[in-house]
Amino acid sequence: MTLPELLAPAGSLERLKVAVLYGANAVYLSGHRFGLRSGADNFTDTEIIEGLQFAHQHDAKVFVVLNAFPHDQDLKEMPEYVIWLEQQGVDAVIVSDLGTCTLIHQHTNLPIHLSTQASCLNSWAAQAWKNLGVQRLILGREVSVQEAGWIRQKVGIAVELFIHGSMCMAYSGNCVISNYTAGRDSNRGGCVQSCRFHYDVQETNKEEAYKASFMSSKDLRGLEQLPQFLEQGIDSLKVEGRMKSNLYVATTTRVYAQGLKICANEPPPLWQSRLQELTKELERIPHRGYTEASLNTPAGQDSIYQGHRNGEQRYEIAGTVLDTSENFLTLLVQNPFTAGESLEFLTFAGDTILLNTSGLLDIQQRPLNRAKPNSLVLLPSIPQIKPLNLARRQAA
Repeated sequence: MTLPELLAPAGSLERLKVAVLYGANAVYLSGHRFGLRSGADNFTDTEIIEGLQFAHQHDAKVFVVLNAFPHDQDLKEMPEYVIWLEQQGVDAVIVSDLGTCTLIHQHTNLPIHLSTQASCLNSWAAQAWKNLGVQRLILGREVSVQEAGWIRQKVGIAVELFIHGSMCMAYSGNCVISNYTAGRDSNRGGCVQSCRFHYDVQETNKEEAYKASFMSSKDLRGLEQLPQFLEQGIDSLKVEGRMKSNLYVATTTRVYAQGLKICANEPPPLWQSRLQELTKELERIPHRGYTEASLNTPAGQDSIYQGHRNGEQRYEIAGTVLDTSENFLTLLVQNPFTAGESLEFLTFAGDTILLNTSGLLDIQQRPLNRAKPNSLVLLPSIPQIKPLNLARRQAA
């Protein structure tokens, strides 16, 4: 069986490394220009070079996002920038605008992947984009897995679909609410997620208004649909989340990498029960409820999320392993914890190791009662725990 690519978000250089080490075959990132996530950390030119070197050393690809909808004045610097990206060895660029696509073709031989922002939903549009030199389609999220397979087969082009992450209530993410509520252009990197707020709703013939987040979508979770992705030959499984945490990136990448291994190494009758078991891990990261969205049938009212705009959180990151020795592991603490508390370490192999912190020490090997954020602490070393492994704890 040929497995699809697992494509993970890289909102920062550290998250790129986390994604690659936890099993991503490719990552997507943005520099400080021409992307749609201006609120993400994003990459300096130096970080892009370092990220490329790290990913390529681990046989992973790097795609750079250029998916904003630019005006002419925005494009003055793009020729120089895309030429530089090609020189550094970027594997592809992700583009939503036809003018940007044309400009890239004129100045480079970079492979172009069509952004989901372009709303490609049918085989006719797919063929047109293929004729324009696009090598991969990131189809709109309104397309089902079956429709994606049909488009791939009919047009003969690589297809990528979102399988996990935040969903936008607008059609393929084309939205102008933030333009009006915050004066920030959603389609040029300024979205403030106005749809996530609760609004006063006044129903016809009713005197009292009530508050509701009627425009907020639940998060996409397509883990249990993984066999359908394989059956339809989808080329790349995309996890959303360039603005999400290291813990989110590590957890989602690890879970979907494990899911692919299950489908590759175990008999089909076991797939569904094994994938259902894996979904428990996805409950441990912040989320706004889960939906299959339009993977099978068009998303309906049950895909609307009514809870807190930041979602539910059962676990939080405790820290990141910076170094290991024969006796100790060095942990950079990100959320406080008390000596004697148990932490869960997420290994690259897919196991979760429970470690009691009763042996907590400071960096001078003196006993500690409590680990404080942004401090370095020592814990007993365990061979399976490696640098850049993440530790999590139950949220208060």
